[in-house]
Amino acid sequence: MGEDDSSNPHGGSATASSSPSQPTIAELSAQVAQLMQMQTQTSKLILNQDPTKTTPTSTQTTTPTSNPTTTLNPNQTTIPKTITYEASAAQIGIKLDGTNYALWSQVVELYISGKDKLGYINGDLPQPPSTAPTFPRWRTENSIVKGWLINSLEQSLIGNFIRFSTAKAVWDAIATTYYDGTDTSQVYDLKRRVSRMRQAGGSIETYYNTLQSLWREIDFRRPNMMEYESDIKRYNDILQEDRVYIFLDGLDDRLDKGPK
Repeated sequence: MGEDDSSNPHGGSATASSSPSQPTIAELSAQVAQLMQMQTQTSKLILNQDPTKTTPTSTQTTTPTSNPTTTLNPNQTTIPKTITYEASAAQIGIKLDGTNYALWSQVVELYISGKDKLGYINGDLPQPPSTAPTFPRWRTENSIVKGWLINSLEQSLIGNFIRFSTAKAVWDAIATTYYDGTDTSQVYDLKRRVSRMRQAGGSIETYYNTLQSLWREIDFRRPNMMEYESDIKRYNDILQEDRVYIFLDGLDDRLDKGPK
């Protein structure tokens, strides 16, 4: 390190250079705190959104032909009256990797509910007899939902669940495999990953977003159990301050030194 005095990255003198001044720790702390507050507000807005109000996907309409329209018996209410066929496979923004089941299950359930197909994984739409008029429709929609589930798995996990015949069987098998009821091992792994996280030459934005993702997962598995608003606020303030320190500690040294 030479004259950089690497044993004391936060102090000491350094030779002035013509390069742009780097932000100080105080400036970074203020920026990170502001980012965390903005991200918390954004998360609340996302959670409050109605999944049924998302931007509709393009649908293909056809001109009526001379063929008579086929309708189901109105008394057959087991299956929804309409089928929505999507031209492309659903792109759920998360992949189950064996360690993120809690978050994955929430995202997938929210997505399927927004498509009005939740009955295919919670048991509300059981398989009808193969001779029932509603069976072809059920079989088609069950395959669609099963495809969503399979496509949201990491490739190494697909073989473990592809042979189940129904979407509900896939959903239940995944829950049995990855949900242990306590999440102790997952919390340990998440905290270990946080403690080892470093910027390592990458962008500050990527480093920050990765930490935030890990912290959100920890918060979900270890929610604040306090009852009084004042205690909750104080706890959250201390928690956010500690996380700022963790963020700063993982920054590359060249960003940890302010202008001299």
